[in-house]
Amino acid sequence: MPLLNANDFAPDFVAQDMTGKEIRLSDLKGKKILLCFFRYATCPFCTVRFVRLAQEVERYARSGLVVLGVFESSSQYIEKYIGRRGLPFPVIPDPDGRLYALYGVRKSMPGLMLGMLRIPTLIRAMLDPLYRMASVDGSLARIPADFLISENGEIAMSYYGGDIGDHIPFKSVDAFAESRLRQRHMQQA
Repeated sequence: MPLLNANDFAPDFVAQDMTGKEIRLSDLKGKKILLCFFRYATCPFCTVRFVRLAQEVERYARSGLVVLGVFESSSQYIEKYIGRRGLPFPVIPDPDGRLYALYGVRKSMPGLMLGMLRIPTLIRAMLDPLYRMASVDGSLARIPADFLISENGEIAMSYYGGDIGDHIPFKSVDAFAESRLRQRHMQQA
């Protein structure tokens, strides 16, 4: 699958989240979406990102932004390593990588090596009392990716990470989420 770009339509999919609920991307038409492709459930970089995203998810929900997470792990691993924190947004297990392939989310050995230089993030994960190192339930070389999807199903921004700890900047997500609030305020004035 080639990389997806802004103005491409987000590929539709149907998958079950961790609660067994069916998630169909096209059912979310009319809402803004942040679709996050994490690596695997025991990834220290993904743990730090997940915790930070969980802290922001209520604020995003108030602005009308729906957050969906995908992990390249089995539901058992997600429950054991991420689920202990609570799942404040739908999380989809994709151990076969079907959704990763659909969205062109790649693997990269140089990206794996480059990501290991993110020492502060590794330390943050190691100091987290809920983080536990464990065997890998996914590809070590998987690189994260994030997609901001508009109300009409078009990709507003695709962000393919450069290394294993590289996600879309929160300031980009904030600007996307807040753009709807600005539109609402302008319509009410």
